[in-house]
This record gives sequence, structure tokens and C-alpha cells, in this order.
Amino acid sequence: MTDPTAGPRHELAAKLTTAGALGSPAWISAFEQVPRHLFVPACWHRIAAGLEYLDSANPEQRDHWLAVCYSDTSLVTQVDSSGTATSASSQPSVMAIMLEALDVAADNTVLEVGTGTGYNAALLCHRLGDDRVHTVEYDQALSTTATAALAQAGYHPAMRVGDGAAGWPEQAPYDRIIATYGTERIPPTWLRQCTPGGVIVANLGLGVIALHVDQHGHTGSGRFLSRAAFMNSRAGGDAATVPQAAFDPAIVGLGHPADTPPDLRDDNFTAWLHLHSPEIVQVTLPGPDDSLSQAEHIFANRAGSWARVGNGRITQVGPIWRDVHDAHTRWAHAGRPEVEQIGLTVRDDGHHTLWVDNPSSTQRWNLTP
Repeated sequence: MTDPTAGPRHELAAKLTTAGALGSPAWISAFEQVPRHLFVPACWHRIAAGLEYLDSANPEQRDHWLAVCYSDTSLVTQVDSSGTATSASSQPSVMAIMLEALDVAADNTVLEVGTGTGYNAALLCHRLGDDRVHTVEYDQALSTTATAALAQAGYHPAMRVGDGAAGWPEQAPYDRIIATYGTERIPPTWLRQCTPGGVIVANLGLGVIALHVDQHGHTGSGRFLSRAAFMNSRAGGDAATVPQAAFDPAIVGLGHPADTPPDLRDDNFTAWLHLHSPEIVQVTLPGPDDSLSQAEHIFANRAGSWARVGNGRITQVGPIWRDVHDAHTRWAHAGRPEVEQIGLTVRDDGHHTLWVDNPSSTQRWNLTP
């Protein structure tokens, strides 16, 4: 019997290869062979009107669901009672970039933190074998579902439920560590559990970074590879929210005239800001006809401070605008670097140093814990 997913799997791998996300034959083969659809039997697909729910059990949706499964897009696979997404199958091109950046050898052991649907673990198992893959998931329900999907696909990595920031010390050390959720800082435990000369690939802030561990195992350093944003760790506490007051015209009208930078929504600055102040969230309100030149920007943090800026005015509660403005000043003085120009050096005592172009650059900043 012909496998109806064989064509879509090969087409996805070909698209990722053409786009430059995939390059090595071993990873191309993994994307060709591992069935993504088994890990997303039901999902929410983002469209212009919002989120579209797709269920493989619905005969009328099955063809569309299968096409979406093998498209280069992230798929929400779990939401909480408020409708907030809590798990997703990541965009395949980002997964491919991260897996290629691991630079694995056939005899390497890998720790994956953030099992999620299990699809990434399946790709690792296909490449390295079950016995060389260890994966940790914070959510018991997700771990159970992923275990079943992995078994259905024919893979059986070592799995446990726990906080990914703690790694899996009993099975350490690992030659490679890959984190498939967003983190504000690299946990020192990952460095301690990675072998000297190993590689850690993670989503930090709004970028994907590959850290190469030194021969003593005390420091990891590397550049950001691309822009990307994963769901943050659910073990790290609640994210900041924007208060309703920031949208109230009467309160906003109490603001005062002020010069504000025109490029606060630049993707590279946004990534820079998240690295310096990961607790800050940003919402952009486009101007008339979706004009960004007349947009307003709202910044808020967990302490309740917020600021709304744009069109020559600023309304603020607390000191948050000072933090945003200082970060923008540093970014501008550094030459407005793109994400791929930025690098990070992390020590096993938790110290993080951000740099531009190379680790010995004079443009260096210590990041707060």
C-alpha cells in the first residue's frame, strides 16, 4: 500500500534544503523519513483570521490537515483554559537550523530539553539511535502523549518529566544539548552537564544561538544563528502583561511630549531588548492604514511598570522607559547590529556577556541574571 505521506515528507525536506535550513544528507534523510503528522493529530494552524483548528479524525479536514502538517509552519498543539497556547510543533525550518547547528557525530549523546510533541526527539533518534537520545518534558500530559507518538513512529528515547533547566544530571555528561523552548538565560546546569568541546543550541530571547563549550567545560560561546521565538518555559513563572490602562485614551492623553526613536519595532532592536531585559513585553499599535511610521509602542514588565510611546509623546508608569531607552542607546552606539552579528559568552557560574561581531570585541555588555 502506498504511503500517502511519503510525497509530502520528501517535499518538505526538499523545501528546507532549497531554503538552506538543511544541508547534511543525514538530516535531510531524517526529515524525509520521520512522519511529522503522527505528532500533531490535532492542531491549531495560524491563518489571517486567527487560529484554525484541524483534526485528523475529521474526514472533511484530513487532506488539508496533512498538507498543513508538512508545511514549514509552527502548529499549536495545546492551549490552556484561557485559550493561551502552551505547546507547539515548532517551524520545521527553525528545527532544521538548530539540528544542523548541533554538529552531531554518530557516536554523540544528546540531551533535549522540552520534549513537546516528540517530533524533534524522533528526528534525533532517527539520526543517532534511541540509546543516544535523552529528553526531558515539564508537562506530564505532554510527556505521555509524546511517548505514545514516538512509539507509534518506532522510536524509544530515554524520557523523563521534570524542569528542563535542571537537565538530567543522572545521565550526564552529554556531547550535545538542545533546548526546544524559549529561555531568558542559559542555565549553568546545561554547561556543567555538557562535555568539554560540546555544543549547546538554544532559543534565547528572540534568537537561536549555538554555544561551543571550551575544553575545560566552564564556558560556552557563540553567535546567534537566526531570529526565532519559542514558547517560554512554563517552569519560569508568568510573563508580563500589558495593563488595560495602557490602552485607555484618557490616561494616554495625560502623557507629555518627548522625542522617541523611530525604529523601536525594528526586529533587531526587539531581539536586543529581550536579551538585555527579558522581562519586558512589547505591543505595537500601527498607525492609520497600518502605518509603522505613526505606530505607538507599549512596553510593560512584571513589576507593573509600563510606557506607551510614539508620535512624539510618552505616557509612563514606573521606570520601564528608562530601561528601553538605555537599551536602544546601546544598540544605536553599537551600530544597530543585526541578530546574526550578536554573540554570547556564558560561564558555568551563570555570568552572561553579550558581544558584537566577536568575543574579544570592545562592544561587550554584562547581562543581568
